[in-house]
Amino acid sequence: MATEERTIREDNVAVVEQVVMEAEVDAARDALLAAGRPPHDPGSPRFVRQQGTTCMSTSLANGMISLGEPFFDEDRERRVHLFTDDVVENTSSFQKPGEFRSVDDLFKYLESGRLRELEIAGGRFRDDYRVRLTCSLLDVVEALWSGRGRLLVQRAAHAYLVFGVDVERGGAVSVRVRDPFEATGPGYARLGLEALRENFLWSPLKKIPRLMGPHGFPQLTAEELLGHLERYEGMENLGVECPSALLFRAEDAPPLKGESEVS
Repeated sequence: MATEERTIREDNVAVVEQVVMEAEVDAARDALLAAGRPPHDPGSPRFVRQQGTTCMSTSLANGMISLGEPFFDEDRERRVHLFTDDVVENTSSFQKPGEFRSVDDLFKYLESGRLRELEIAGGRFRDDYRVRLTCSLLDVVEALWSGRGRLLVQRAAHAYLVFGVDVERGGAVSVRVRDPFEATGPGYARLGLEALRENFLWSPLKKIPRLMGPHGFPQLTAEELLGHLERYEGMENLGVECPSALLFRAEDAPPLKGESEVS
């Protein structure tokens, strides 16, 4: 292949991103169709509407509800709102509007062990939880299909919960999305894999133009681009640069990149 053909440029990076996206969607759909209908049905839990600008922390609480956290079984709305207050008070407000928090803040809040010591309205959490930053569609559908994970994702300054995947007998695949602006109660929207990947999952490739600057593209080959993406893959904490994360019970969460899987 000629050097020019292998170079990622400012005028072709969008095309490269589109090709990568289509390949990821095809791979995820093929995997789901081969696996069949999920062993776990997330149902339609009674979710809670956000107060103020707490969409991310409310979606975190709703994710825990969908994972069966009994702390929210009693006095649900009040406990969710008190919990989101605690998330806001114990995370950074730096450069964020109102009470909004990023998935990076949730990462730090949960990794600190805060849930193990938290008592709200006379109750304690039964389980501990973790988030793992992700831009992988395959990781997302695997977590949703197995029922072990939920996706917290920011889009256009608003945070959503993706809490289930459906594989129909005819081959149609969709995910269940809950907007915390919706009134307290059950209910969700459906989203196709293409829309999930394109509009809700962040891709490091989209950041390359800004990272490299106006003079970087003439020198950026495909091999060098892969080097940039590998560095992203090895990072745990990308803050608002990576607005999507999978929520797990602590015992189900993948180890951190630097952790040994052998204790």
